[in-house]
Amino acid sequence: MHLHGKIRITLHYLLTLALILPALFFSSCSRVQPTAPQKPPFPIVTTDNLFAVDCLDRQHTWIVGFNSVIVCTADGGKTWEFQKSGVENNLCAVSFVTPAVGWISGREGLMLHTTDGGKTWARQKTGVTNHLFTLTFVDERNGWAAGDFGTIIHTSDGGTTWVSQGSGEDKIYNSIFFADQNNGWVVGETSLIYHTTDGGKTWQKQECREMIPVVDKTQWETPTPSLYSVWFVDPQHGWASGMDSTIIATEDGGTIWKKLKNPAEERKLTLYKIVAREGNLWAVGQKGTYIHSADSGRTWELHADATNTKFWLRDMDFCDGLNGWAVGSRGTIIKTEDGGKTWNMLSGIPVKHKGNL
Repeated sequence: MHLHGKIRITLHYLLTLALILPALFFSSCSRVQPTAPQKPPFPIVTTDNLFAVDCLDRQHTWIVGFNSVIVCTADGGKTWEFQKSGVENNLCAVSFVTPAVGWISGREGLMLHTTDGGKTWARQKTGVTNHLFTLTFVDERNGWAAGDFGTIIHTSDGGTTWVSQGSGEDKIYNSIFFADQNNGWVVGETSLIYHTTDGGKTWQKQECREMIPVVDKTQWETPTPSLYSVWFVDPQHGWASGMDSTIIATEDGGTIWKKLKNPAEERKLTLYKIVAREGNLWAVGQKGTYIHSADSGRTWELHADATNTKFWLRDMDFCDGLNGWAVGSRGTIIKTEDGGKTWNMLSGIPVKHKGNL
């Protein structure tokens, strides 16, 4: 064969490959394209750990948590909106006094404020860099926040200025609650309880003697369990909850605190939140634990499977005696409309769902 004939065959072969290879390449790519991921068989609003919820009324609820997440609903949970915090801090607490006016506290002294229902959030100067784990407002002007290293701060002008009211002790304050502008309580680690009757200008220590372990000289000293939540319905009647499924109550503003027996004590789990409305008490905590009292704490019922989750529930709020919310780990959001008899999971990984029944 002549040389020019060999060249023609080679060129023909190369041209054929140039036409076939792209077709093979693109057809093979189309065959290996991944299919769209299937939606989980249960509802998910967010997968972030949620730390706090504020149920202002039946329609308006705000929820905050890790990774600066803020989600809210204006229709009782039918639809959800993510709001932009403008920060990267973990958010620890939320308090709204109207559908428009609210605050969020968080790590490293963070305080956010909104006057338009959370469409925009503005940062306020708190004057502290300690974490602010808990927050409460009684009206549009008067509010308090507390956190680690004995931090308590107060505003009387809606957060334009914040002043320190804390002791600076090396203690973590987990929860703060004010029944009005003057009477407030803060609880925290090692069962500490402080009470004020002058809006936080001065604080007096209280204690529940029944929480102090009795040991003799041959035993190691046992630390008292930390308290994580406190709630009052008026300046006299209040409750607190914490580690080892502890619940304590007072009928005289905290002069005397007494332990209340409850069915969760056998589990020795932490009850992170306690709420009181219209004679009812609800408490939630680790491993989806949920207990309820219909007689102000005299008797309790443990509802083992009512929350349909084994993840921790960190916060809870009720806007009345029927409508309430609880939030926690891995985006868990549950809601009740019948006073806690039944709970509906709006977000999270349920123990039981339609796919595994």
